[in-house]
Amino acid sequence: MNDIVVGIDRSETAAHAASVAAEMAKAFGVNLHLVTCADKSRSVELKVGSDQFHTDWLAEAEQFLKDAARRLGYDQVTHAVGSGNPADFLCDEARRVEAKTLVVGNRRVQGVSRVLGSVAGDVLKKADCDVLIVNTTS
Repeated sequence: MNDIVVGIDRSETAAHAASVAAEMAKAFGVNLHLVTCADKSRSVELKVGSDQFHTDWLAEAEQFLKDAARRLGYDQVTHAVGSGNPADFLCDEARRVEAKTLVVGNRRVQGVSRVLGSVAGDVLKKADCDVLIVNTTS
C-alpha cells in the first residue's frame, strides 16, 4: 500500500478525517500525506505590544500542517500546500505521491451542496485512486 493522502482545513470535520487517515496509515505502516489549500492573497499580521510579526500565506499554511501532524501522533507524515481548487490539488498530490487512498471528510455533502457539488464529490469524480469519504457528522 502506498501513501494515504488526506485533505485538511481548519474545520473540526477535517481534523476528524485526518485522525481516521492517521489510524489507517498506522495500521498499514505507510506514509500519511497532509494536504491543504491556502489563499495566496492572505497574509497574517500579529501585533503584540510594540512588536509586529508578519507571515505569508505559505509559511502560515506550512505551520498549520506541521501542527496538525504533531497532533496526530504519527511520525511518518509529509505535507503539501497548494492554492486554487482544493479537489484538483488533492487529486494532483495523490497522483504525484502515487497514493493508494485519498481521504476527505463529508463536510458540505448534505443538503443543497450535495446537488451543487463539494470537495468530496469533486474528488470522487476526479481521483485516480481509492477515495474514502469519512462520516464527520456524528
